[in-house]
Amino acid sequence: MKKLLGFMCAVMMVLGIVGSAGAVLISGIGDPLNDAALTGGTQIDFEDQILGSYTTLTIGDVTFTANDNDFQIDNTWQSYNQQGIYLDNGTYNDNGFGSLTMSFTGSTNAFGFTWGMAEPFATWVLTAYNAANTVLDTQNLPSTGSSSSGEYYGIAADGTSYATLSWSGSYDWIAIDNFTYTSSSEPVPEPSTILLMGTGLLGIIGFGRKRFNKKA
Repeated sequence: MKKLLGFMCAVMMVLGIVGSAGAVLISGIGDPLNDAALTGGTQIDFEDQILGSYTTLTIGDVTFTANDNDFQIDNTWQSYNQQGIYLDNGTYNDNGFGSLTMSFTGSTNAFGFTWGMAEPFATWVLTAYNAANTVLDTQNLPSTGSSSSGEYYGIAADGTSYATLSWSGSYDWIAIDNFTYTSSSEPVPEPSTILLMGTGLLGIIGFGRKRFNKKA
């Protein structure tokens, strides 16, 4: 009986570990590749992209999609935490997207980007999701104004399948650059997989109890 109880405890611990995945805000100044959570990752600097308006654009393993209106591959402003070519949400004559989705091929452990021109009159929210559309983490991004210090922000969360960047309040022209991400080495099981594992393990426990009762 003690062995059976011990086995059940171990099963619950395993399920608890598999079902939990911590998420934290990534933030710093400089090149996102230098961040501990993004070291060795892949970076998209947009320098090889054609200037213009897009509703969707795939670069490597990342697809950027404007859920309403469009986004720009732009070079209008230099400094403001971006250099050369970058992605922004339009111009003063074109209010751009209200929400941008960044989808990853497979999944990622962490992603981040330089964040420029954000003003306090708009609230920008970054949210990471897994493949089951479950929210892994949500962060409000701070304003950077005219800073050229190179502030970057992102989210570290195992099993991130996609993320959204959306705003509320008054229209705010923002830019992101040096989009950096790391690939997951192992996929995080989805809730349905965890449930299947749990059901199978409980079946094993039940079978073990029957054998135990017969011997008794």
